[in-house]
Amino acid sequence: MNLLSLNDDVLRAIFAALHGPDALNVSLTSKRAYALAAPRIASQMKCREPEELPRLHTYLLADLPNGVPRGRFLESLFIDTGTFAEDIPEDADADHLFGTDFSQAHLLGDILLEARNLRDLFFERFQPCLERDPRIGDAIRSLTSLVKLRLYTIADSSLSVFDSFRSDRLASLTLSYHVSTDYPLRNHTKTLPPLVSALSSLHHLRTVELIYFHPPTGLTHATSRTSPAPSFPSIQCLRMSDTSLPALYLVEYCPNLSTLEAFPDPTIGELDGEGPKWPPLHRLMVWDLDGALSFSKRLRTADQFQIPGPVRLSDSDVPIEASPEQHLLDLLRTTSPIGLYMRITTSCQEKMFWGSRLLLAAPRLRSLEINLEGKMPEETEDYSWLSALPTALMSLPLICLRVFVEGRQYDVSIPELDQGLGPRIRHREINRVKALLPLPPLLVRAIPSLRYLSIGDMAPNSEVLGRTAVDPSIRALCVDEKDVEWEWDALRRLAMIRRQCWWRVVDGTHERELVEISVEEGEEAQRRIESVTEDTTATMGSASSQQLLHSAFTHSLY
Repeated sequence: MNLLSLNDDVLRAIFAALHGPDALNVSLTSKRAYALAAPRIASQMKCREPEELPRLHTYLLADLPNGVPRGRFLESLFIDTGTFAEDIPEDADADHLFGTDFSQAHLLGDILLEARNLRDLFFERFQPCLERDPRIGDAIRSLTSLVKLRLYTIADSSLSVFDSFRSDRLASLTLSYHVSTDYPLRNHTKTLPPLVSALSSLHHLRTVELIYFHPPTGLTHATSRTSPAPSFPSIQCLRMSDTSLPALYLVEYCPNLSTLEAFPDPTIGELDGEGPKWPPLHRLMVWDLDGALSFSKRLRTADQFQIPGPVRLSDSDVPIEASPEQHLLDLLRTTSPIGLYMRITTSCQEKMFWGSRLLLAAPRLRSLEINLEGKMPEETEDYSWLSALPTALMSLPLICLRVFVEGRQYDVSIPELDQGLGPRIRHREINRVKALLPLPPLLVRAIPSLRYLSIGDMAPNSEVLGRTAVDPSIRALCVDEKDVEWEWDALRRLAMIRRQCWWRVVDGTHERELVEISVEEGEEAQRRIESVTEDTTATMGSASSQQLLHSAFTHSLY
């Protein structure tokens, strides 16, 4: 079939997925293809260096053969901090700020005024540019198709851009306030009222991300108590990174909130712990226990509870009120998660946390993901503590279990690897993998309800092993380091995993068996199990609850 035999409307719909070089290649195939695909060449643009901005300006403001400026077809624009880079003097000190030359801000004003169909805008150094060229604010207000907006280096005054804001499609908003270590804005404030006013005008906003937002007080202290409380019913996802505690007052104004990622600095400001309860959540992520304890009395249930920061369990055999495990158990009693992610330093024998205590604190728990690290000093670590993991988990009615034990990272080029340190590092890495290998069948026997199991990292660091003679079964697990995909995982704080093994647990002739499955199938099963939100799961007995979950998730995935 000849693609050009299709009518123009169909071709436009097909070409809508193209941009940049792909659109250019298609447009060069014929005169008709050029007329339809050429506008897509300029649909996505990025600027990362000051030299690029004049070229981008000239290109986008130039007319196409039909007389329409290319900028009219721009849908996504990314303005990086490097756009404002300046020549750094040789005698500059370590505190010299990067990205402080705004002499070309007027070019951005020209581009934004022309880019009337912009849908996605990422803008670093927004407030300094706005002060240099106020037209930037006027242009953004007039963008009726804007869906995603990310503004960095802002202050209260920056939010004037939402006065008479014309887009009723804005669904995602990221606001990163100024910070002294990056680009301080002198005599500018960060307070709640301007933000609340801006959010009140955005009726279709679903996701809000706030970074470095440090209001000194909550809204109740800044406005009259007789004023009606604001409400943002459209907001379903709220991400707050490095904020003050008063910034969390926003949560109570989002009655339909589903996801909360809260990483506050508990040393900045105060939050009334006895204030109104926040809505039940589908997913709650907190960085660590200290941050979570600052607002724990506001929490209700959370179907998924994630703690990416490290938690070190104590070795005490008696309850200690202020111990990490007691704080963690208290949080689990409040949130009663179905899915739980934790990064724990443990011996797997802490009686005050594992076993029945964890079960009583989290009776709905069906999916557990744990990133484990031992308590032994690095020079004597042998990972023998992992043998206690099946016993620690045996009382939990888990359907999905995901265990990760990370190998320590080393610079294999350092001389120490060829001296006394090298053999110890290699021996430690071999012990790590050897401790993981017997775990799958032991965990299946210990947890009768288990249907999905994942263990990682099951591959040794081949660069650490080098050419040293090792057990062939260990050497066989090595992967080609060139094939390892590096991609930052913000939840798990990992840049890569060499081998993540997944199994489905099935009933065999004599005992339950492990059937290896793909990572994609395993993660899909985990996602579906953690998405169960029926009230019956929390109220039904253990056997009935598991029968419901097995029916809903295990058989449908075969």
